[in-house]
Amino acid sequence: MVETHKSFCRFCHVFCGVEVDVDDGRVVEVRGDFENEVTRGYTCPKGRAEVERIHHPDRLLAPLKRGPGGFSEVAPRQALDEISERLGDIIARHGPNSVAVYVGCGGHRTSAGGPWFVSRWLRALGSERLYTSFTIDSPSLSIAANRFFGGPMPLNLLDVDRAQAVMFVGTNPVTSHQLNMPQSDPFRRVTDARKRGAKLIVVDPRRSDAARIADVHLQVKPGEDATLLAGIVKIILDRRLFDADYVAAYASGVEALHQALADFDLPYVEQRTGVPAALVEEAAVLFATANSGGAQSGTGLHMAGHHNLTTQLVMTLNGLCGRYDRAGGMVRNEGPLGREFGPESGPITMPEPPKSRIRGISAFNGLFGSYFEMPTSTLTDEILTPGDEQIRALIVNGGNPALVFAEESSTLKALDSLELLVVNDLFRSATAEHADYVMAVKHPFERVDIPKLMDGTYPFPFSQYADKIIDGPEGCLEEWEIFWELAMRLGLPLRVGSLTAEHLPTTDELLDAQNRHSRVPLDEIRQHPGGKIFGEAETRVGGVIPNMIGHADRRMALGHPEVLAELREVRAESGPTAETANGFEFRMITYRMKEVYCTQGQNLPSLRRRRKFNPVLMHPDAMRSHGFAEGDVVHVESAYGEVEGIVEASETVQPDVIAFAFGWGNPADSRPISERGSNVQRLIPDGELYDSVTGLARQSALPVNVSAVISDVSAVSSDVSAVPSDAAR
Repeated sequence: MVETHKSFCRFCHVFCGVEVDVDDGRVVEVRGDFENEVTRGYTCPKGRAEVERIHHPDRLLAPLKRGPGGFSEVAPRQALDEISERLGDIIARHGPNSVAVYVGCGGHRTSAGGPWFVSRWLRALGSERLYTSFTIDSPSLSIAANRFFGGPMPLNLLDVDRAQAVMFVGTNPVTSHQLNMPQSDPFRRVTDARKRGAKLIVVDPRRSDAARIADVHLQVKPGEDATLLAGIVKIILDRRLFDADYVAAYASGVEALHQALADFDLPYVEQRTGVPAALVEEAAVLFATANSGGAQSGTGLHMAGHHNLTTQLVMTLNGLCGRYDRAGGMVRNEGPLGREFGPESGPITMPEPPKSRIRGISAFNGLFGSYFEMPTSTLTDEILTPGDEQIRALIVNGGNPALVFAEESSTLKALDSLELLVVNDLFRSATAEHADYVMAVKHPFERVDIPKLMDGTYPFPFSQYADKIIDGPEGCLEEWEIFWELAMRLGLPLRVGSLTAEHLPTTDELLDAQNRHSRVPLDEIRQHPGGKIFGEAETRVGGVIPNMIGHADRRMALGHPEVLAELREVRAESGPTAETANGFEFRMITYRMKEVYCTQGQNLPSLRRRRKFNPVLMHPDAMRSHGFAEGDVVHVESAYGEVEGIVEASETVQPDVIAFAFGWGNPADSRPISERGSNVQRLIPDGELYDSVTGLARQSALPVNVSAVISDVSAVSSDVSAVPSDAAR
């Protein structure tokens, strides 16, 4: 008999409500839960493919240990015994900071074992070396917030349901399921807002899904966002379209900012960005004169040049127009698991961050808690550079550095040079190919869970408890369990609430300890397996601005000195023609594909029927001028590397732009690129073109050339003429 269970999807980060059918101990169907008050029946193809992922024939059912003849299965406890022994030896010889953990996207989607727990484990070990996928693409969110507000600020949720003007910069939430707006069923939420009269402005080099339905699409040249945003801010200041009372009460540095923007006039902005001056003007006026609204940035902005400046200019637009802590603007959801913020709340303070020994780059305050993350852009160099505190052991928790770190060759060299590499994953990933041990983990449907990652970014205070649906394989452990077992063997002073590493708790006991101060007791949340709204079905406003601003004057720093200095740098640049003169014809942007999530989903049949590889999207005019036909294999070359790809016509990009999705191209996969895809990270250097503040590699707006490759056309998949996927750049 088929049994139906309420749960929530954890393929990506927005945790849509699902119903899961089980027959004789096997998951047979996953579909949207129409009774879920957030998602109302919505799921995406990736979520519905969980039925394929949990029972995939290549899924790991027991740990693997590398030996002289390759990998062989080993019992979980034996693997843990051997890993702890080797960790203890490395720590004894090199110190605790020789041990690091990288938490990837998969590691964020377990509430018991996410980075907030791993950071505690590392502190018990005595190591500061926590790295996560957040610092691969969006450390500018932390940098810009610290400059603008003087510290972390709980105002990252765009209240689209009450907004009159919405601006998306470098993001396509209609496809990419942006964490903080709109979360689930994004197309419906955006179109519903437009039906209510909201105006949509999209800044993106691609004509993405969001751009297609926008009232104004600013198709900016890749990498020229800083100039475009500076021009928009200048118009608002020149014409005094900003909220004068709000700015007078809560902002500083307005005059200094205005002076720094003096040379960003409309003719210059149009010449450099390629966006007609009239559209720039229209967007500025439309956003500033609306009674409510907000601007939101995404990874397309955060991975290109001047990302700290551009991210803060988006915040500046919200600050100038009075959009923080107001209905229809940038607001907060305190969440059932979170804390309340109100008139008595003060700034969120953080201690002095540690620094990387590579380039001296400071750690960043974690996006999901009061912990620090080291800059992931320096991890390969921390492994490869000899000296005190050189990283000698790495645990990869739900991530895949081999496919997502800049400069593939350096990454693989670093992975192979470690004394110990442990990978926790559902599958034998590209990174696992280099591991000493691969620990098999449980699928989300095989463990209890709560939506901690989404707690503060649902559109209202919502939570649910997902019980275990089926038993996991005997050889699989939960991610947190692996770390806890190692703590027990190493004798670490790990403590969570009253729990210590003297005993192994249950997942429920650990969740209770982690959330012992939650606004809604976990026992109450457990009573609602399909989820519940705890309070009013809306976000909170008031009480945060100005009292939680960290600057001494309790004002938003519109004219922060580092912003003014970087504006001068941008204005002094020669613009986009310089790279063309240096011999590069195109600018490459990276983007997300809706058929996969980072490096996950490429092996699932229903998703592979949609896409088997990541094509090189090129404008038809550019293809004709180069003599390319649909499905040709082309050679893409930057100043730092080269890779082959399969070209596909797309009018979503301009003739001098190509788009190339990341997360594909396992170097250990011997299949043709029409089956495995292409690893765009081969084009991206990790030691050049990096940002001096965050260390972030420039992963978008990269100058490249594209040329023909003579190859066996029979190796190319027959589905290359499919409609291009649209996702955030």
